Amino acid sequence: MAEATPTKSAPSGSMGGVAGLLRDGLRRPELASLAGLVVAFAVFSVLRPDLFLSNDNGINVASLAGQYGIVAVGVTILMIAGHFDLSVGTVVGLTGWALYYFGNVLGLPPALTLVCALAFGAALGAINGIIQVKTGLPSFIITLATSLIYRGILTMQTSGFPVVVKFPDEYTQIIAGKLLFGYRMSLLWFIVVAILATLFLLRTRMGNWAFAIGQNPTAARNLGVPVARTTVTLFTLSGFTSALSGVIAAVQYASIDANRGTGWELIAIAMTVIGGTLLTGGYGSVIGTVLGAIMYAMVTNGLLLVGLQGYWVNIFLGAVVLVAVLINRAVITRFVMRPSMPPPEAPSPASKGAAS
Repeated sequence: MAEATPTKSAPSGSMGGVAGLLRDGLRRPELASLAGLVVAFAVFSVLRPDLFLSNDNGINVASLAGQYGIVAVGVTILMIAGHFDLSVGTVVGLTGWALYYFGNVLGLPPALTLVCALAFGAALGAINGIIQVKTGLPSFIITLATSLIYRGILTMQTSGFPVVVKFPDEYTQIIAGKLLFGYRMSLLWFIVVAILATLFLLRTRMGNWAFAIGQNPTAARNLGVPVARTTVTLFTLSGFTSALSGVIAAVQYASIDANRGTGWELIAIAMTVIGGTLLTGGYGSVIGTVLGAIMYAMVTNGLLLVGLQGYWVNIFLGAVVLVAVLINRAVITRFVMRPSMPPPEAPSPASKGAAS
């Protein structure tokens, strides 16, 4: 009788645990943005520590990240569901005009003015969602068209000139005033919006539906996901976050003009992509977008502090977006979409003979 030889088991211990933690970390969409943020901070801290590490630069970075980041959070939720919203920049500007119209023209109370302005921006987003659901056209085309329409309306209402927005001081302090050490309320609103959006994606059924729709809308519909209703809701949320940023900007600068929000949609998409959200949908993270927004603001200010011209900001950020997309695709292909179970063992000669 042949003696059975013991089989070798997979090594267990600290190496397996470290490998598992590393593998789980590589699956996180925030990886590229976190690494880029650390590198950018280290580089600019070495190049211009006197200016980059100052409190004034911190205030500028936080303010820039806050205003754009609020818009980017709504764009992130929508991109996870596989849709784009190129009208967010015009919604920012048109909501600022709505704040002026409801408060300074109609004379509504400040609280009601805020509610009406935010509802107006959310309604603009809902219009995008309804058109997409009813027509089935790509959201890229729909929101490109509505952005032109919204921008034309804003230009018509402002006649192309800045309009003064008057708002009570007590409300101005809450909406866009200064916090401790000179930091503005936009940073606090950004944090609040990011927390609520994260809870929405990870702790609600509609958040799960957004991921399902982004991965495969047909399969999601077959499983009972209300794709149309969810899509309209997500577009509405995108309009709401843009409206919130538009209100903050209008109150902070006490004015609105026809160019307010121009280019914000591209910046928001860049922040979202840097944060690890896939352009094809189904994968992403609001926390990653927060890191992407901070990285965008940090790089923008850092390049100016080292003495480079403004056009270098666009060149560098364009390269960062391209690299982020390539890294995210490689990580998704290698660590997320790849089956985690080990390959089947080759059959032994004895089993082959038994099968024959």
